Amino acid sequence: MNTNLDFCLALHRAHASLQLKLDDELGIHHGISFNDFALLNLLAQADGGRVSIPELVRPMGQPQSAVLRQLILLEKIGLVVREGANGFRQGVLRPAGRALVNAARETADSICTEAVESIAPAAVATVSAALVTLADTPNLALS
Repeated sequence: MNTNLDFCLALHRAHASLQLKLDDELGIHHGISFNDFALLNLLAQADGGRVSIPELVRPMGQPQSAVLRQLILLEKIGLVVREGANGFRQGVLRPAGRALVNAARETADSICTEAVESIAPAAVATVSAALVTLADTPNLALS
């Protein structure tokens, strides 16, 4: 890799490969996609299992309308509920959603462990820290 663009393209390819595998396995075993898992996991980690919809935009990498559509679908199957009024809407994890995300976390962890087992643990830690920094870069924030 000789450019920052090469790095970003490699990152995209790795993400695409991992997402396809996680979509397949999470779909087979839990009936959800990796994006569903990521959203449920964000809610599970939040205080009280609730997050405002605008706060989900950046970590999900989707526009607010897409996050809202995803929440509506998860609400229809009883995993989340949308609460709030006056433009302040929140996604709230229901007990069934918490149980599902906890079970799905084991599946996702197993796949991720297999995916990175050929990479030295020190390199995984370094790349992980770099990706967290990249995700939090102010230059990537929406204006």
